[in-house]
Order: sequence, then structure tokens, then C-alpha cells
Amino acid sequence: MISLNTKGHVASLERLRWQGYLAKRRLGAPGLIMAAVLMALVVTNVFFIQSHASHLEAVRDESEKRLQAMPEPRMHQGKPNLTLREVQRLQSGAQAYSIFQILKSHGLAGKQATYSRQIEAKGKLRRLTIDMAMTGSYSGLRAAIREIADQPAARIERLSVERESIESPVVNVDLKITLLGPDS
Repeated sequence: MISLNTKGHVASLERLRWQGYLAKRRLGAPGLIMAAVLMALVVTNVFFIQSHASHLEAVRDESEKRLQAMPEPRMHQGKPNLTLREVQRLQSGAQAYSIFQILKSHGLAGKQATYSRQIEAKGKLRRLTIDMAMTGSYSGLRAAIREIADQPAARIERLSVERESIESPVVNVDLKITLLGPDS
């Protein structure tokens, strides 16, 4: 004996099958494949890409908060004067984020970046080295380098600037920066 609820499901399945048959007749096999691909893209965007983007925004917001909460270093002859204990409290992830924010604020667009980590000071500190390739204006690069030089526990290891032609305002930059911190 079929219950009323089961009859409703059977009718729904029959209706769905009929709609699929009509869609196949109207669109043909290539059209159905394209419709399935389109639906897969929509589902992927909604469930995976958008959720990952909101996660990345939350991580960025937290990094900005940690960056703003960082203490101002004591200055000695115009340079930051940090003790080992103060350097151990610095968050190198927040430092790296601030470096990228400085570069972006001065109009330097990153092409690629590579990262390497090493242990320093008998395991008490770690070194994060960021090697970046970017393009931008020469004046923006100068201003960014001045700001980066004032960052605590940050060192500019290498700076290479190349202009493709003399009349071009755009320069290609190769920059290597080292950051010290406990969590690099």
C-alpha cells in the first residue's frame, strides 16, 4: 500500500523527469551539458569561493587589528631600539602584512613573492624573508622604502630597480626584506 506522502514524492519525481525530458528536447545534449556546467559554476561560487573570500577578509581584519595593537618601539638616534624580549613579542605575520600595505599604498603592484623561514638567536627568534618582484613609480618606491626602513625588526636585504626605457615612468623592482619575530 502506498501512503499519500509517497504518492506525492512519486508525482514530484515524475514531474522532474518530464521537465528533464523537455529540457533535453529543447536544448539538446550540448545544451544540457552547458546548463550542467553553468549550475556547477554557480554552486562552486556560492559554496566555496564566496565562503573562502569572507574567511580571507576576516583574517585580513584580524591582521590589521594586531598591527594597530603593536607597541611603538623606543627610539635611539632616530632608529628603533628594541630588546630581544620586545622583538620576541612582534608578530611577523602582522609585520609582513604592514609591508605589503605600505607597498600597495604607494602604488607598487606585486607580481610575485616568495617566502623562506629560518631560526635565529638559538631558537628564540625566527627570520621571515620575503623576496618580491613588483612594478610601480620611482617616487612611490622611494616613499615606500623610507617607511619600510622605519619598521621595527625589518631589514632591507636587497633592492634592485630597473627601468625598461628612459621615458617610462614605470620601474621594475626586486626587493628582499627580512623580518624577525617569534612566529615567522
